[in-house]
Amino acid sequence: MQHKKLKLSAVLLLGLGLTGLQAQTMYVKEISGTQTAYTLNNIQKMSFSPGNLTVTKTDNNSSMYALGDLRCLKFSDITTGLNEPLSVQSQILSVYPNPVYKTLNIKLTGMAKTEGTLSILDFEGKTVLNQQVSNEGVLSFGISHLPAGIYLCRYSNSFEVKTVKIIKQ
Repeated sequence: MQHKKLKLSAVLLLGLGLTGLQAQTMYVKEISGTQTAYTLNNIQKMSFSPGNLTVTKTDNNSSMYALGDLRCLKFSDITTGLNEPLSVQSQILSVYPNPVYKTLNIKLTGMAKTEGTLSILDFEGKTVLNQQVSNEGVLSFGISHLPAGIYLCRYSNSFEVKTVKIIKQ
């Protein structure tokens, strides 16, 4: 029973960490105090088997952790310190309704006439919908064909990336 709770906690932490898609590093911290860092670009797969977490890197090397020995999984964004030009306005991405069943409305404001891309990604990071946008406004995506679950709505242009978590019912 305790392993199921720990496994659920680990999955929730993983989900919360990935929702921003800004995380660049994942830390696996064990109860003993040992901490292992993984660059997300170097992770091919993470899997949970009964009582274990397995992290497989892109070079096919794997590390296995007993869930009972883990304190937490932590995702962090290491900022680069680069400043955007003053003329660039900050984009705002809002989605509604959330949770959504059939049609997702996406509102973009503050785009300063910058072309960009709106994408819907599944929990594995695969793009399931993609659309180019060229001005502010409300866009609608029909997503009734997608299975229920957690998705990410991402707007990106040459200056920034904005991501919002979506729950599809």
